[in-house]
Amino acid sequence: MTRHAHPDSAPSPLAVLPAFSPGVPCEVEIGCGNGHFLCAYAPGRPGTRLIGIDVKAKRCRKAREKAEKRGLSNVAIFQVAAERLLADLPPSSVDAFHIYFPDPWPKSRHRKRRFFTLETLRQMHAGLRTGGRLYFGTDFFDYYIQAKVLVALHEGLRLTEEPAPPEVLTSLYGQRFSGASKPIHIFTAERID
Repeated sequence: MTRHAHPDSAPSPLAVLPAFSPGVPCEVEIGCGNGHFLCAYAPGRPGTRLIGIDVKAKRCRKAREKAEKRGLSNVAIFQVAAERLLADLPPSSVDAFHIYFPDPWPKSRHRKRRFFTLETLRQMHAGLRTGGRLYFGTDFFDYYIQAKVLVALHEGLRLTEEPAPPEVLTSLYGQRFSGASKPIHIFTAERID
C-alpha cells in the first residue's frame, strides 16, 4: 500500500513509515515530481523500499496515484521538504539518494536557493550507508559543476564511473531534454566511510 503524509498532519514522514531500519534496502528520490522515475524504477527492485518526496501536493498526489495504479507496494510518497527529511533521517539508513533535475535557480542572485549545498551534502552523507550511492542529474551545466565540485571535495564521498539508472530518462524532464537533444549532465558518488 502506498502511504502519504501532509506536512502539517505528522511530525515527520519517519513517524509513519518504518522504512529506515537496518537490513531494509531503502532509496530516496528528492523531488520526485509526478513519480515517473520511481514508478519506472520500482518494478525491478521489489525488495527495496523506494521513497519519493516533493514539496508540491499536486505532484505528490499524481505520483501516489501512479504508484497505486501500477500496484507498486514498495513505493511511498511524502509531501515534505527535503531539508526536513534529511534533518530527521537516521544515520546510515539509505542505500541511495536520487536527485534529478532539481530547480536550477539559473539567475546568479538566486543560486543560494539551490538545494544541493555543502550542508545538504553533509546530511546526505550522514544518511547514506557505507557504499551507498548519490545520483545527481541536471540539464544546467553550471549546477552540475557546482554539485560535482562539492562532492569531489567531500572526504567521505568519491565520484564513480557508475552510470545513473536508465529510468532517469523516463522522468518528465528526462523525456523533455532527451527528446530535445539537450545535454543531460549526471554523476554518481559513493559513500566511502
